[in-house]
Amino acid sequence: FWLKAHVSARDVAFRPCAMTALAFLEINVALLRCFVSGLCTLRKLPHELWTSSEDAVITVSPEVRKEYEQKIQAIGALIREKSPAEYKRISTHTMLVLQRVLWIAVAAMSADIRLFWLAGSLQFLVAPYSLAVSFMLFIMFFYQMCASHLVSALVLHFLPLSWLPNLELEISNTSIAVFMALDFLVTSYYALVACSDGTPKRSSVGQSLRHMIYGTFNGRGYVLLLLLISRGCKISLTWIAADALLGISPWVNNFIQDSFLSWETMFYHIHRMEHLPVVYEHAHRIHHYLPDGTAWDSHIFSGAGFPEDFFYLLQDVLLVRYAGLPAPWMTYRLLKHQRLNKDAHQRRDASYQHEQYHPDHHLYHRVNFGFNKPMLDLLFDTYKPTKKEWLDLGEASYKKEQAADGSIVIHMKVQKRPFPLGSRQNYAGWQMALMRLMV
Repeated sequence: FWLKAHVSARDVAFRPCAMTALAFLEINVALLRCFVSGLCTLRKLPHELWTSSEDAVITVSPEVRKEYEQKIQAIGALIREKSPAEYKRISTHTMLVLQRVLWIAVAAMSADIRLFWLAGSLQFLVAPYSLAVSFMLFIMFFYQMCASHLVSALVLHFLPLSWLPNLELEISNTSIAVFMALDFLVTSYYALVACSDGTPKRSSVGQSLRHMIYGTFNGRGYVLLLLLISRGCKISLTWIAADALLGISPWVNNFIQDSFLSWETMFYHIHRMEHLPVVYEHAHRIHHYLPDGTAWDSHIFSGAGFPEDFFYLLQDVLLVRYAGLPAPWMTYRLLKHQRLNKDAHQRRDASYQHEQYHPDHHLYHRVNFGFNKPMLDLLFDTYKPTKKEWLDLGEASYKKEQAADGSIVIHMKVQKRPFPLGSRQNYAGWQMALMRLMV
């Protein structure tokens, strides 16, 4: 009788846990389906919305806009209806911070890769929806940064590079400290000294220190984890130099930027999904924990941070530890993205005359989901409320109108030539010279 009662009680306790896990799994699968389905809808939009570098007038069918909005609203309603209630004595944010501290401690004290991934996987118990979000971001970063990196690696593999001096840098505690210090100095420059087109906003000492400490922990934890678990591995500086000179990566990357898998479309789509109810608490709130935007809040090459970086951290560990390749962010091409990301997150002071596109997202949270161009925000009415007819972002101005037939018309007026295409990689010098000769 005692054994029967004990098994029955255990079964009663197990059922709610199993049902909760299945509910979280169902929502994760639904998020991934919405990710794919939403991209298929965005594919129907005129590609000039993200490829234009000259003055443009772009007309969009209201049916495409309606279709996309219905999908976003539907996944939001599904989450509200089926997401299990969570009763936690400690907030999700606090538990994620503690999990990240544990993960870094494990990486610092042990080289056991199994223990490393076990500590990292705890985030999915703390924040189940970070599973789908981190996988979506992995897909985005694979297309935006790793695909071109791997094509370049394939080409370099078959080139006779043995005659070049083999310069290598071993990842050690010293090299990690040097890199983190250099990144800290560059970030400090954008946060405290000067931005690309203005002066950074001055904050109180207390507020600056909070952003400095928390932002460094959030945005650079990914790099610290990768380097700590890769101690003893060697990064080929010769390979990085050959990759920069050969210039294969820009050709592949810039081809992708002309497709519906461009940075602008994928970033906007995933970013909107990150702000869905409950999903936001599980995945993206860490990045928005402190109000307003500063250079400290930027990731090494994106706007994410933990717990959204799990799968592309896995990718980079595999590249560095087992494939003998540098991580994509270590290459010359992506230095541009690291610099632009710090610059784009930093709010300018009151003398700045243009729109502060991404810093305003950090101020208002539920608007301005794009990064370089506001066209998709204008199209889907997710730009911050404003009475301005034209939105001046510095490089270009934008305006939205509605035609008599219901179509949406987006105007783009370029003010800076050549128009800076932030999501594209820079071509090698010899490629630029060749292009000038061919024009």
